Amino acid sequence: MRRRHLYVLIFALPAFLLSLIGGAMLLGAATGVLWLFVFGDNPWPSAANTLLTTTFIIGTLALWLAQLAIAYAIGKTQERRPSLNRTHVAASVGATIALAGLIAVRVLGIGSAAARTDTMICADHCLARGFSASGMAPRDSGDHTCTCYDAQGQESVSVPIER
Repeated sequence: MRRRHLYVLIFALPAFLLSLIGGAMLLGAATGVLWLFVFGDNPWPSAANTLLTTTFIIGTLALWLAQLAIAYAIGKTQERRPSLNRTHVAASVGATIALAGLIAVRVLGIGSAAARTDTMICADHCLARGFSASGMAPRDSGDHTCTCYDAQGQESVSVPIER
């Protein structure tokens, strides 16, 4: 097998993982642009979902193909060497492990530095007890009381949030 093809195979997986991250960032940016400048808080048409999905897929594939082209070019320059460059193989394995770990940490929410807010605790408390909605006093009021509302929007229960 020619070295140029081997390099494409060696770097296909880490390039794909990096492309997924890049595609997700592109998706986030596109969503932000649509929210800020096009649709805002109004209901979004269903075509927006199709547009965002297409943006993610095309962005991911374009980034992946660009990285594979770079791997092909580097592999082509390495064909004159008598043996495979072990540093490149180690870089491929290391990048695969690091990127897979990064994606796993992000997806699983491991090590999330953000503490749960009083509002989140209140919402979980009310929903777990079958209420339709929850509310808190303004943050700067100093009142840490969680209020649960029934299906008619009437206040049903108020409990203090303890930290």
